[in-house]
Amino acid sequence: MPTINLNKGGRIIGTVDSTQAAARDEASGTSTAQGTAQDSAVQYFKSTGRGGGTFRYIRSFLQFDSSSITSAVGSAILNIESQGISGTADVIVCASDAFGGASDDLINDDFNNVDFSTAYSSELSTWNANGANNAITLNAAARTAIQNNNSFICAIVDHDSDFQDTDSLSGSGSTTVGIDFSGTITLVVTFAGYANDVNLVASANIGEVNGVASGDIDKIIGV
Repeated sequence: MPTINLNKGGRIIGTVDSTQAAARDEASGTSTAQGTAQDSAVQYFKSTGRGGGTFRYIRSFLQFDSSSITSAVGSAILNIESQGISGTADVIVCASDAFGGASDDLINDDFNNVDFSTAYSSELSTWNANGANNAITLNAAARTAIQNNNSFICAIVDHDSDFQDTDSLSGSGSTTVGIDFSGTITLVVTFAGYANDVNLVASANIGEVNGVASGDIDKIIGV
């Protein structure tokens, strides 16, 4: 059961716009310092006012070195340590090609490098704040990406507004969660395939047997 620590992570504050739809579609934003705790790491912000309104999104991005994962992935859990007291946003994990699709630094133009058509998780409706862990189960699309790519990259976005492309607030306000990018953020992978212990080694910790990937093993000595 390999545990991969976060390699790079950070947030991007999107450009403010006059409508929700325009704010969501902004091509760029402001990338803040990577690897630091952020009270507002994912957010949908709305302010109504005379003559119009103000809308803005904040998105977070994570990058892991998954080059050591070559066997079939049976399950994957993303663990994210929170920051601050905010836990009002429902979030979802999506595919992304930020960080240059590899392990470059996060840049302003990565703001729109989110593939909303490829969710890597279901909606997480409860966020554990104040430094607690948030365990997010990743789906088959994420497991395939982990197995097939040297770099696993994902975006954490607001579900109710950003992911669904709708104004989820009836009036002024915001939905926010915080992430400690300098804290404990890990990707925990369990291999699929042969489902029994071998020489007292748990199956979840076996990547290969005699050079054969565990995902390709059906039986060992007829068992």
